[in-house]
Amino acid sequence: MTSPRTRPAPSLPLRWHLLRHRFDRDRFALEGHHHRNVVVALREPLASAVGAQAGELGKFRTRLRTPEVVPRAWYDEGAVLQAVSPYLPAVPRSLTTDRRHALHSYVDGAALADSAPPPGPVGRETLRRIAALLASLSDVPSHALPPLPEGWPEEGDSTTFLQHLATFAHEKVYVGNLRRFGALFDALGVPTDAVERFGVEAKRLTPRPYGLLHSDVHRANLVVGHGSSGPGGRLTLVDWENALYGDPLHELATHTVRMEYPPEERARLLGLWRRGMRARGSGHVEKLAAMKRDFALYVDFEHAQSVFPDTMRAALALPWLARDEHFHKAALRVHRALSRARAPLQLTSVPGLPEVGAALRAWHRKHRNGALRVRLSRRSPRSIASVREAFTRG
Repeated sequence: MTSPRTRPAPSLPLRWHLLRHRFDRDRFALEGHHHRNVVVALREPLASAVGAQAGELGKFRTRLRTPEVVPRAWYDEGAVLQAVSPYLPAVPRSLTTDRRHALHSYVDGAALADSAPPPGPVGRETLRRIAALLASLSDVPSHALPPLPEGWPEEGDSTTFLQHLATFAHEKVYVGNLRRFGALFDALGVPTDAVERFGVEAKRLTPRPYGLLHSDVHRANLVVGHGSSGPGGRLTLVDWENALYGDPLHELATHTVRMEYPPEERARLLGLWRRGMRARGSGHVEKLAAMKRDFALYVDFEHAQSVFPDTMRAALALPWLARDEHFHKAALRVHRALSRARAPLQLTSVPGLPEVGAALRAWHRKHRNGALRVRLSRRSPRSIASVREAFTRG
């Protein structure tokens, strides 16, 4: 694969203007697991330097130092955006990148999570556009993507792809975090071989052509554009830092799990996706029986591996002076993850909410110094409208 062209590293004067913008008082912060996102109106001379219009909204993305919970095919999100933009023109533009910081164009709109929060329905028209968007990922040719890391699974080898995911989940996510979270995993009854068995199960997967995977298509990353209200509004997919290259059924499985569709919408989404892929003649859905079996295995894997990040994030989100309501909220999240993974993890029972809460309290007593942090979003509760107003005043 050849690498798409990327912008050169910012010069020292440009870095100064980037720094000034990133800490502009007229900004709007967005939550994220992997990045701290700040939206601000771009002013001159920065706007011209990065190929934007003065007043255009930009999104600064600063990568957080959090536990790595998914394998990374590419660490340069900007290079991925440049590669996919000719085929998915609505994605954000990568304006510049500087080490842990990046500046992207801001997609103006409302997250689907706001208008259709889970686990409710999204509606027939929105469902149709989501299915079309997922299928359109296969339109991005492999030669347009950045180079893959050495040792990446070979094209079409679904077995090795799932084994790669399972190995990462076991070695990097589970074993790699045992020192900090091992006692918590043990208290919750998470088996030591929670995801290792999927390396064996993967051998029954049917070989399938690879494609570009976003890997995190959920309601917060699907944006309905402003000025296009109603079910016909433009749907844009943001936050591409976890993009992969592999079996499209993995994308479909993670999507359906994270979207929490009602059963009838999930069934309809699968049918729409199959039709979209067949229309492309991609060969992804030639054997329907094999697809159903393989899809179910990927869903099981998603439920199993999600126990690790969901547990760690719930624990890390506990404030230093956590109160009963904080522990209750965290326990609900962890208990839900364990309940959904009961069959894939082959658990004989799932600890109740009191037991989960007690495990989190014990972990917090030992590790609460790590919770002494302040989220940017709590320091800057502005809105997009206030950012625009501030730019107009300026």
